[in-house]
Formats: sequence, structure tokens, C-alpha cells
Amino acid sequence: MHVEALDHIHIYSADPAKSAEFYEHHFDGTIVQRHEEGTVLLALGGKILIFGPVPEGVAPAHPPAFEGGARTPGCGVAHIGLRVADVKAAVDELTQASVEILAQPVVEPDITYAYIGAPDGVVLELTQYEIPA
Repeated sequence: MHVEALDHIHIYSADPAKSAEFYEHHFDGTIVQRHEEGTVLLALGGKILIFGPVPEGVAPAHPPAFEGGARTPGCGVAHIGLRVADVKAAVDELTQASVEILAQPVVEPDITYAYIGAPDGVVLELTQYEIPA
């Protein structure tokens, strides 16, 4: 089967509006729909993030510790990668906004990356690629 494109990522949230506003405020996301039951769709980097209420009968849990690019013990999605122009500047900006920095920038020959904590226990990896001229 041929996949035409990644369509969306759906995240369960205790407060979908607040979670969407985090991405809107810190990453220039655009809220494109709000549904009556609380679901919020946000455009980010040409894709859609869906923040939906935690299903009835399921209680949101405190996120486990962070290690090696993921929450531990790991299962499912480790993190969501967001490409930015300057990882160090992005981390400085997020630090000033009191966003949780899980791992400071790591500089390697072809990539710089850092991990931050987002609402709902989501881990975001900020990436900046160095492509030789």
C-alpha cells in the first residue's frame, strides 16, 4: 500500500483547548476547528494535531520520567519531531516561557537536537539539520 501523506496525530488530553494553545503560542500552530465535545484540531508544520478529551472511564496519568528521547518505560510513540531553524534559540525562548526542557541541545556533525516536555506527557524533539554546502 502506498501512503500519500501523514495525515494527523491524535493526542488524548485532560484539557484539549489548553494543549492546543501551547502549540499555538510556542510553535505558531493554527487552531483550525473546535468541536462541541471538546476536540481541537491544530495545523502545525503542514500537518494536523488533534487534541481530544480523554475517553470516558480512562483517567489521565502523570507522565513518567524522561530518558533517551522518550518517557520511561517506553511504548508506542517516543516523541514528535519538530524541525526548527535554530534549536539553541528555540530552547532559550522556551526556557524564558517556563516550558519544561527535558534535554539541552546536543550538537552532532549533521544535526542539533533537544527535547522538551509538552502538555499531556508528550515529548517534543526540536531538530536542526546541518547540510554541507
